[in-house]
Amino acid sequence: MSRVGVKICGLREPRHATVTSRAGADYVGVVFAGRVREVTAEEAAAVVGALEGGTRAVGVFLDAGPAEILRKRDAAGFHVAQLAGEEPPEVCDRLRGEGLDVWKGLRPTSSDALVRGWDEYREAADAILLEGFSPRGPGGTGTAFPYEWLSELARNGCALALAGGLKAANVARAIRDVRPDIVDVSSGVERAPGEKSIDLILEFLAEAK
Repeated sequence: MSRVGVKICGLREPRHATVTSRAGADYVGVVFAGRVREVTAEEAAAVVGALEGGTRAVGVFLDAGPAEILRKRDAAGFHVAQLAGEEPPEVCDRLRGEGLDVWKGLRPTSSDALVRGWDEYREAADAILLEGFSPRGPGGTGTAFPYEWLSELARNGCALALAGGLKAANVARAIRDVRPDIVDVSSGVERAPGEKSIDLILEFLAEAK
């Protein structure tokens, strides 16, 4: 199996970004989706500017239009747009045409829904990010989905990013069981909602790699 990429999502402090990138994170996420981890474009730019090495920045959005995403990209400098809402494939195509990689988030409620979602977006996105459904909404809820649903999925067209419920204690097993291209963590490296722990980030990176 090839090396798995690791994303630490929901960073708000530049010092956390520097430590995380130095420790080997492949991606760092900044959230524009209006929840506890939300940052302004200026705050996101400070986080992105603190990254070192080859760590790439991911801007996370919820049902934002392409024009807004591109404005935030120009202001903050992220490299990837992660779409966590009901954005259609046409939005993915538009953003990719503007030079952004696109990850489309899905929260399947059944194996059939997973297959339908993958088929809809696999050619429009660079990666499909899978997490469990929660009534609290997408992203950062720590909700997993039954990994056995993936047995029905033909993984073609794009990369698979696995999120939801991951932490240092279970990420190595999830990598073995699911064989994702990328693992993504947010609440699993926090002391409290929105409060990242450097110790937990470093522990997660060590286990994932």
